[in-house]
Amino acid sequence: MTGRILRTELRRSAAPVAGALTAALGAAGLYALVLSGQSALWDAQWTTLAGFQRVMLVLLWPLALGAGAWQARRDRRSRMEELLGSVSRPEWQRPLPAAVALATFLVTGYALVFAAGAVRVAANASYSTLSWLPMFAVGALSLVAAGWIGMGAGRLLPSPYTPPILVVAGFLLLITPVQLAKGSAGGPSMLLVPNLTDTVDEFSTVSSAFSVAQAVWFTGLALGGLVLLLARRRAAPTALLPAALAVVLALSLGASALPSGIVAEPAARAEICTHDGGPRVCVTGAHQDGLAELKGPARRALRLLEVLPNAPTSVHEVSSDIPGPQPVDELWLDSDNYETGHGWRGSSHGELLMRLLAGAGTRPCGGPAYRTRVIAAAWLIGQYPPPGSADVQKQEAAKRRELWKALRALPRSEQTRRIAEIRRIGLTCGDVSTVLPGTSS
Repeated sequence: MTGRILRTELRRSAAPVAGALTAALGAAGLYALVLSGQSALWDAQWTTLAGFQRVMLVLLWPLALGAGAWQARRDRRSRMEELLGSVSRPEWQRPLPAAVALATFLVTGYALVFAAGAVRVAANASYSTLSWLPMFAVGALSLVAAGWIGMGAGRLLPSPYTPPILVVAGFLLLITPVQLAKGSAGGPSMLLVPNLTDTVDEFSTVSSAFSVAQAVWFTGLALGGLVLLLARRRAAPTALLPAALAVVLALSLGASALPSGIVAEPAARAEICTHDGGPRVCVTGAHQDGLAELKGPARRALRLLEVLPNAPTSVHEVSSDIPGPQPVDELWLDSDNYETGHGWRGSSHGELLMRLLAGAGTRPCGGPAYRTRVIAAAWLIGQYPPPGSADVQKQEAAKRRELWKALRALPRSEQTRRIAEIRRIGLTCGDVSTVLPGTSS
């Protein structure tokens, strides 16, 4: 293969179109979420961008499969098969430049999707990590495998119906694991599909074992596609050999990984704390840019909680999947209170203080207890309604006011005892809805 032949393939084959479609479809998928207000699915961190690209492979991978089959039919479409067959070059050398060109443009298109998303991620990412790189590399490798498998299939079955059939079949093949994952019916075979069956949030990544196993599998699949493309028709079954070996090795390497492959990202969950001599305020590594903004309201919340027995002495941001119980000496703030690109919710008008003090400094655990949690915050702040809770329906506002009046009618010591009880029960995610006098929440 000469550089001149490869340059010709890069200019004249269908590979540039395949790469452009990959880039356009991927970038459109990212920015459609921006327009719909769901960009946090991918623009929070580098890992979320690489992970969401892998989710979009449910569309991009079948496209690469069809593009490969279309490219393989070029000689037949142009009626050049007999002419090229009379050239003295070995038969296996003829399609090789086209295969390299297709792989080059598919990887380039996939990289351009990442670059399009990087514009937003660079403004939001709060920590640096390379754990996104294996996710991205495996996705790019899977596209190469799809392109070469498509070329091999297109050469073996040179029908005009082969490309669209492969696109539809590829999509159905990839959408099935997504549906199985919803019903928790997935298994180790999940690592054989290129698309992730779940999104990667800002606190998670794909495990190394899962990425290595997938890299082995897609390398074997790509080699199988290349053998199918280059070998004589009678030798086509040998294409199964590298793919079969890769399956066995990949399943062995990925045996220790979760079916989804998604695990906690240590850098995102690491605590970043204040060290200025005051009460300790800690945030996750994913939200370390919000530490300065949180420090003031967090320390004010600790001062207000000092009226309770066994009051907390530090504030910690925690993700919602961290198991309890909550330590007595800690105030927990759920990570959902942080909005990528905007900071802490309600920080501009005092609502953040209410969120810190809701449930007397305990995080929400679901259920119908939000009314009680708001009243606890109002009592600690000494203001009803507390900041950020005024915009509620009239019926709900009336029920909250009844609880507030019933609580305030009690002796001060009893009020304190009730609020302390809300905190005690909330530390273990118990039911606090019946602690306050009057109607239950």
